[in-house]
Amino acid sequence: MEAKALVNLLEVAQRLSQNTESWSSEQIDSFNGSQVNVRVMHPIITDWHVHADTDELFVVLSGSVTIDTEDGEFLLSQSDCFIVKTGMRHRAITEENTMLMTLICKSI
Repeated sequence: MEAKALVNLLEVAQRLSQNTESWSSEQIDSFNGSQVNVRVMHPIITDWHVHADTDELFVVLSGSVTIDTEDGEFLLSQSDCFIVKTGMRHRAITEENTMLMTLICKSI
């Protein structure tokens, strides 16, 4: 099996930050069947949504994001991580430019 090239998450995020959309995301690889993404969010409140069969891990590379859930609001800053479990209604809120890594995996 061939090894993938090294990926610098901040370089990917900096490239994505050139996009003028409210947020942009790039799948950089997969890990045990899970999607590994880099996401850049400009100030935005995303729509409420639910992942019916996946968990989502958020890791903040820079900036901050509030993950709003049915169980409350969770403010994440650089180096923080948070897991939204399958079936939990949530949305992301940013008040500044924020760079994230997300891991979306099938729940067991």
